[in-house]
Amino acid sequence: MAGFSTNGLPTTSSALTGAELIEANTQLTAGLTPQTEAISVNQIAAFTRGASGAGVTYRNVLDGGDFTTNPFQRGTSLTGITNTSTYLADRWFNIGSSGSSISVSRQPVTVVTGFSQALEFGRGNTNADVNPIKMGQVLETNRSVGLQGQTVILSFYAAPGGGFSAANGQLNALIYTGTGTNDTAANMVAAAWAGQTTANAVTSVNLVTGWVRYYVVGVIPVTATQIGVLFSYTPVGTATTDFIQLSGIQLEAVNAVATQATAATYASAFEKRSPDIELNNCQRTFYQITEAASSSAVFANGMISATNVQTIVIPLPVTMYKAPTVTVTAGTLKFNIAGTATAVGAGFAAGTCTPTEATVVGAVTATAGQATQLQAGNSTGGGIVAISADF
Repeated sequence: MAGFSTNGLPTTSSALTGAELIEANTQLTAGLTPQTEAISVNQIAAFTRGASGAGVTYRNVLDGGDFTTNPFQRGTSLTGITNTSTYLADRWFNIGSSGSSISVSRQPVTVVTGFSQALEFGRGNTNADVNPIKMGQVLETNRSVGLQGQTVILSFYAAPGGGFSAANGQLNALIYTGTGTNDTAANMVAAAWAGQTTANAVTSVNLVTGWVRYYVVGVIPVTATQIGVLFSYTPVGTATTDFIQLSGIQLEAVNAVATQATAATYASAFEKRSPDIELNNCQRTFYQITEAASSSAVFANGMISATNVQTIVIPLPVTMYKAPTVTVTAGTLKFNIAGTATAVGAGFAAGTCTPTEATVVGAVTATAGQATQLQAGNSTGGGIVAISADF
């Protein structure tokens, strides 16, 4: 039923659908058309949500999808990835087959407004394996349940390499859901999640030359407790510049009955988050101490907890969603033993972890009860303590 507001303008009791149209001045020079155009409420809302400084509710449920602000804690290039899910860019894994040789790297991009870096993945040159190569991210269960029953849009910028070999330039872009709790990336790739299903009916896009923004639409089941996204392509022939570059990857819920045909209309501008927020989000699943050459940094403190036993406690900068695992590389890392920097030795290993702290241990000759430190060796570097709760 229509009525009148306090300012005398007509109103309606019907709820907004987002499809209502508002006439807008295009500000084109006189004589050019159109001078006005109709803009939907949904389009205005999407633009507002994506504007600089907006988006405080963090619409994008994916982490590290802007490779300009992704922290790349492990480094910026990696080669030879096969059939084990392997991370380079924070939160993004790559995997192929036993015959794959996947190369991943951060690359500059200058033609996409708002982005200066992209993530490149593809076959290493001369590799002839023709099994699919993949890149994806798995969400925590406590973030996945918030999308139950909602329409979502996966959007991303992509550009194929000069030798991108997939038939018809086809890139698969899948939104997976499941009913388990914090299951692994490997199980998602193997379609082994409990209740795993594909949320989007259109599962691929045909890439064209140059940078373009692409979209796929999905509907998340009301029972979903796990969500992941997976990009893949099936190569042919022998690789030469056979890769794809991606940036601005976003998965968001939309307050509309969006379809594949209307995805571009309802998708928001990419949500730009500050580097410190992105680092915080990514360190919820991974934190790495890296020893640089010619450094004397002190990384963490501890105790000589028993004769010849060092226990170093590393407070985590962010509470992880579960107790992580630790892998270590000694490099030229040192323990401080009674004021003397001493190589960590062959006994350097992972200790017990909780979501808020990790420990590493050593077996260097030392007296029980003394304090000690884990520090850089001021030498060639190469020491690594990788603390991971990655999926």
